[in-house]
Amino acid sequence: MFEKKKTYNKIYLTVAVVIFNAVVSYAQSRALKEFESKFDKLEYTTRLAELRKLYTKEFSIKDQALYEHLSGKTQYLRNSGVGAVEHFVKARALYLKSNDLDKAMELSITIAEQKRFSDYKYKDYKSLLDEAIAYAIKNNKPKLLSSAYLEVGSNLMDSLPLEAIRVFQVGKRIAKKNKFYIDETIYDRRIGITYRVNLKDFKMARYYLGLSLEKCKKYNFEEGIAYVYINYAGIYRQEGKPEKAIPLYEKTFTLKFENYRILFNANIYQFLSETYREMKNYEKALESLDKKKKYESEISDQEENKIIRDINTKYETREKELENQELKLKDEKNQLIIYSFIGVFLLFSAGAYFRISHINKKKKIAEQERLIQSQKLENVLKDQELKEIDKILEGQEKERLKIANDLHDNLGSILATLKLNFQNLYSQKDNNENGQELFDKTNELIEEAYQKVRGIAHAKNAGVIGSEGLVPAVQNIAKKMAIPSKLKVQVVPFGMTKRFENAMEVNLFRMIQEILTNAIKHAEASEITVSLTQDEDSINIIIEDNGKGFNAKNIAKKEGMGLNNITKKVEQLNGTFNIDSFEGKGTTILIDIPL
Repeated sequence: MFEKKKTYNKIYLTVAVVIFNAVVSYAQSRALKEFESKFDKLEYTTRLAELRKLYTKEFSIKDQALYEHLSGKTQYLRNSGVGAVEHFVKARALYLKSNDLDKAMELSITIAEQKRFSDYKYKDYKSLLDEAIAYAIKNNKPKLLSSAYLEVGSNLMDSLPLEAIRVFQVGKRIAKKNKFYIDETIYDRRIGITYRVNLKDFKMARYYLGLSLEKCKKYNFEEGIAYVYINYAGIYRQEGKPEKAIPLYEKTFTLKFENYRILFNANIYQFLSETYREMKNYEKALESLDKKKKYESEISDQEENKIIRDINTKYETREKELENQELKLKDEKNQLIIYSFIGVFLLFSAGAYFRISHINKKKKIAEQERLIQSQKLENVLKDQELKEIDKILEGQEKERLKIANDLHDNLGSILATLKLNFQNLYSQKDNNENGQELFDKTNELIEEAYQKVRGIAHAKNAGVIGSEGLVPAVQNIAKKMAIPSKLKVQVVPFGMTKRFENAMEVNLFRMIQEILTNAIKHAEASEITVSLTQDEDSINIIIEDNGKGFNAKNIAKKEGMGLNNITKKVEQLNGTFNIDSFEGKGTTILIDIPL
């Protein structure tokens, strides 16, 4: 009897220990989630303190991954990744183990970024980014895709700057479409940096940095403002005006943000020191260098403190383990009652949770079915609208060709015959002065009419001529539209080695022609650039002008019929059409068509 009672006590104790561990694990997991929710609002020291409070031994695999991820972010945001990579690699492996692929792919991008800052070559970690992009496209993850394109473009800035700009433009459209405002400001800044550092095009650099600065101020993104100021200062130094760079560097100290702050300030003092040297103010240069060393010393102190904290954390963890073991052995009967009650409560709560979850799931499925039906109807209507537009455009093209042929074959030949007959008549006339004047005027009018008819008849060949193709046609119209010393129209083709179907070339030419016409009529620009880029599966068109810009939302439909038709035609070709314009800042129009 005594042995039997002893056996029951062991069973009760085991159950109590299991329930106790479950309660501790649940409490720690909840504390970790709360810490994650307020992570971005906390300062570095507070983040470290919160991490030390967590008892990681009771974490699930997914919570262990999150803990490593937040530990890495804490170091990463403080000093540009020092001590962070080890945490990120561990976190990625744990996320993959727990099948949380979203988080694993995010860390693939972060790890690639860190390797970019080290001695690794792009080809050594390109697979991480390719994997993240493929996953984001397959699973419709626009934020992940935006982050991946930002990193890919950053890796191409030095070796392939024009390709980097193209990648940045693609990512920027994704960010803009999905309202990732901070990503959008970073894309503009990176494009500006590429123009400044790699292409030495300071005009375009200022344009894109200006876009970034305007958006950073709008969204109160002070970290972004600081980096734009640094690049504006860089332009002044490259232009040989270092004195204008100093105030911009100093402005960054007044901006409030935590990320990389100590390293950021150290770098600013390095830039100030270099700039003062360029101005031959060696006293100020040395003063800035001393301030930089103080910040570098602070970073080193932090690394030493981190080692000490890790030792203390291990000691504190061991103390906690001993305390927990003591608690488990005290007042077994009371603990059994308490833990049993907790167990029943948890089971009841879990049952209620699953019932509510099941009801919510059914509601969600019904809502999704309703949205799918609504989307199907919307797609049918949209297809009908696009077909009608296509018929109209096709009819217009046929009508233009018919008019051109009629003018050439009928009216043109009549005028040519009339001119010939008139000349014969002129050769037989008497030498009368008044008659001579009349003949001259009439001859001029007939010649003018004849030339106009020829011009109209040949208009059908002013665009895409079968033997030439899209690029020569665009170059031809650019040449005609350019005005010496007033308007420069430049055409820049990249990889345009293949010909498209005639219908595609006609459509693309008409779009470019319409946009150029609008720029000349309304933008008051002095420079227009048409970039045509062809890759394996798409053609990308970027038309930029330095004109007065406009607010696309404020254009009435009647005034913008040309742009509306282009938008719908691009949609019909399964492409994307974006206008990037601000009043007084010029206009960039981007068209992407899949092949």
